[in-house]
Parts: sequence; C-alpha cells; structure tokens
Amino acid sequence: MDTLISTLPPELVGFVLTLALSLLIGFEREEHEPEGIGGVRTFPIMGLGGFLLVVAFPESTLPFASGLMVLGALLAISHWANIGRGEVGITTEAAALLTITLGACAAKELYWIAIAAGVVAVILLQEKRRLEGLASKLPRRELRTLVRFLLLTGVILPVVPNHAFTAFEINPFKIWLVVVAVSGVSYLSYLLRLRLGEDRGLILAGLLGGAYSSTVTTVVLARQSKTREPCAEGFAGAIVAATGVMYLRLWILLLLFAPPLAHKLSFLFWGLGILGIGVGAVLARRTSADTVCEVDAEQRPAGNPLEMTSAFTFAGIFLVVLVVTRIVAERFGGTGVLVMAAVMGAADVDPFILGLTQYVGHGLDLGTAALAVVIAAAANNFMKGIYAVIFGSRRTGRLSFILLALFGAASVALYLSF
Repeated sequence: MDTLISTLPPELVGFVLTLALSLLIGFEREEHEPEGIGGVRTFPIMGLGGFLLVVAFPESTLPFASGLMVLGALLAISHWANIGRGEVGITTEAAALLTITLGACAAKELYWIAIAAGVVAVILLQEKRRLEGLASKLPRRELRTLVRFLLLTGVILPVVPNHAFTAFEINPFKIWLVVVAVSGVSYLSYLLRLRLGEDRGLILAGLLGGAYSSTVTTVVLARQSKTREPCAEGFAGAIVAATGVMYLRLWILLLLFAPPLAHKLSFLFWGLGILGIGVGAVLARRTSADTVCEVDAEQRPAGNPLEMTSAFTFAGIFLVVLVVTRIVAERFGGTGVLVMAAVMGAADVDPFILGLTQYVGHGLDLGTAALAVVIAAAANNFMKGIYAVIFGSRRTGRLSFILLALFGAASVALYLSF
C-alpha cells in the first residue's frame, strides 16, 4: 500500500485526500445542520480551495493566508446573521475554517496530520450529545485535577533546565521528572478509587490504597479497625495487600528510572507483591460471611496526589535525599548507604529509593543499590507494623506487625541468599 501511494503524484494523493475528508465533514454537517452555511457541496469546495491555494503558489503563504481571511470574513457575516435569528453556535463556521486548512495540509504532503485532524473533527461533530453530557457530568474537582496534571507535565517539565548544577550534579529536569512519575502512578490509583469506590470490600481498599500510599493506607485502616473488632483479620489482610502493591509500585518506578536495578529485583519484588496480595485476600476471606467489612467513606485516605503543594514538597524532600545520599556514599561508602536506607525507609521510602536510582553506576554499584532498596522497603514494612499496633485494634495491630515484619525480614534474607 505504501509503495503504491509513493508511486502516485503527490498532487493526486493530496487532491483525493482533501476531497474525501471534506466530503466526510460535509456529509456530517448536511445531516446535523441542514440549515447551516454549507453541506456536502460547500465543504469540499472550501477544502479544494485551500488545497489549490497552496499547490498553485508553493513559494508563498500569502495567497493561502488571504483566502483564509476572506473565508473568515464571509463566515463572520454569516454568523452575525445567525445571531439575529437567535442562533449563537459557531461549530459549523469552525469546521469550515478547519476544512480549508486540511486542504493546505494535504497540499504540503502532511497526510497523517490531515487524516487525523479530519477524522477527529468528524467524531467531535458527530458525538455532540455524548460530549455535552460528559461535560455536564464531569465534576469540577476532577477537571481541576486534570489541569494540574497538564501543568506538571506539559508546562513545568519542558522548561526545567536539563543539565547538572553544583558539585552534587543536581539535574532539575530529572528531579521534576521523578515528581511527575510518582504523581502519575499515585493519580492513577486516585482515579481508580474514585471510579470503583472502596466500599466494595477491605481488600479493594488495600489494593488501591497501596498504589497511592501504603503507609497512609495502613494508618487509615488501622484506625478503623479499633471500632470494627469482627473485621480485625480483614483489616490486617487489607494492610498486607497494600504492602504487596507497594512492592509492585516500587518496581514500576525503578523500571522507569533505573532498569538494571528493576531487573535485578524483578523476581523478589514481584514474588513479594503477589504473595502480599494473596495473603491479604486469604485473611479477608476468613471474616465471617455475616459481617460486612467496608472502609468508612469519611475516613478514606484524603488528598490529591496532584496538589501543587504535594508536588513541591516531594521535590524538596527528593532534592535533600539526593544531596545527603551523595555525601553519605562519598564519606562512608556502601555501608553508610545501607544504614541510611534503614533510616530513610522508616520515614518515606519513595524519595530515598528514587534518589538511589540517580547514582546507580555513578559512584554506587548495582548490588549495593539493590540491597539498599530492599532494606528501605523492609524498614518501611517494620514501621507500618508499628503504626498498625499504635493505631489499630489489638488483633489487627498484632497480626499486621507480625506479617509485615516477616515480609521485611524475608525480603532481606532472600536477597542475601541469592
């Protein structure tokens, strides 16, 4: 097919493509706006006009710009007349301007862009009611969240300097890229929680919360277990399941920023992740069938992972961890990094582990880095077990602490044995 197209004159390909796309838009407008400015005849004429203005004057953009301005003036007059009749929409006028531009794209041999824009335009015109219904149902909060994500990725990230500063080789672009990645993974869990809800069972709450923050999820579930003694084992299972998801979440982040480290820990982290989810599911099933165990909607993990304050706070912590890790590695070597892993893992595992990824192969060997990641995750498990004891019921706290401590100790022992 590609060979056949390449043998045809580009003017012929552009002409046929312009005619086809213009007819599609014209047919759609003829069906939904029969009283509009044009239909199945007018739109192909506009598209072919744009095509000819570019083909006939390949060295100058003035003819096409002039044609676009003339068409725009005619559309403005038509729109003004429509306003007098009580019709204020400009969808058809916008489609007309797009049609002449599609002809220009085809004339410039930008076939893919012309096809994509034309097809998307037809879909947008055709699905008016569904899109308007979606807009009315979309919560304002979710729209603001989407804007924040676009701000993090599309506005801030491209303008951040992408080179190292100071003797610590701090790269602002890499720091913000880490922030975007962590926020994106947490945001996915946030959306799943909103769409699926957590009132379908404790195990679902643990799975979704583990992708968001296993530590926060542990504290929330432990607190609720104090007043839900019949569900003690179910709450412990949800906490363990959240830790299982944490291992999978950490592996994904490692794969993004240090693939060799992720490959080295693949078997261990995937094994612990699946085991944690499995143990959590078994414990959740041991709850009496007559007992309904759900997460209190008013006490679910709150907060939005894309809040700007959260993003900047994470960036600040990550920057401090980068500097401290570099100093510790230079002064105390691998032993210092391992001790730091135990301390930092108990506080916040993500910034430390992602900070390590910046030094793998650059002053920190792969084996030491992998062991540090395992120790940090194990320390985090131990700390979550303590949180469960402090905030949870006696049964939930004791069972959670034992299982999380076993997971931490087993992870270190398994890694060292291999």
